[in-house]
Amino acid sequence: MSRRLLLVLCLLLAGLVVPAAAHADRTGMVKVKLGSRPLSDRQAAKRVRGSWEPRPQNEAANHRMPTTRELRLFRRQNTANPYKKWVTGHYTGTTDQIIQWAAAKWGLSADFLRAEAAVETWWVMSFVGNEGSAFGLLQVREPYHCRGEVVCGLFRNDTAMNADYYGAIIRSYFDGKQTWLNTVSGNGRRYRKGDFWGSVGYWAAGRWHVAAGDAYVAQTKRYLRDRVWAQPNFVGK
Repeated sequence: MSRRLLLVLCLLLAGLVVPAAAHADRTGMVKVKLGSRPLSDRQAAKRVRGSWEPRPQNEAANHRMPTTRELRLFRRQNTANPYKKWVTGHYTGTTDQIIQWAAAKWGLSADFLRAEAAVETWWVMSFVGNEGSAFGLLQVREPYHCRGEVVCGLFRNDTAMNADYYGAIIRSYFDGKQTWLNTVSGNGRRYRKGDFWGSVGYWAAGRWHVAAGDAYVAQTKRYLRDRVWAQPNFVGK
């Protein structure tokens, strides 16, 4: 073994060198490089573990996938998500399996997505918020991300489509693909790539680093720290 290779191995063991494919995000919530493509649906499915289901009422939505026609209409209509061509919703399973699948596909922490879904809906797929304009597990909103019965219906009725879309839009913010956000008035900071928690806060508040978004992020971090999905009061609620 060469001295150079031996030195690299020693540094890796000491935690001083980060492999090239490791986290691009210092928080550990994103597990891929900026701008990297998502895994395929099949590749993501291979990373799912367990069969836990705390929300049996989600079963119908968990086992519905979009048709080719529905996906075509979604992609034609949606202008908010530059990664929409990879959004398929082509997975079925328990609610936790779907969360794992979407997280793996988009290179996100599964525990982050578990916490985020708890903040949004307590994992209840049928939840409708924002006075009737936000749908499903991660609360995809009309008219910003969908319009009309067919496309918004995907986010109301297909858990995997809902989670897949959320992963894609968060990654688009994180990857720096949404530079138009710097034209929006009322931002607390300038939009920039690589800011994961800024991306999460924007999803909630519609502005970059404002008080409402920062409060939402703080709640997500609390749920993540406390692992609320693993607490006794979470199951069956």
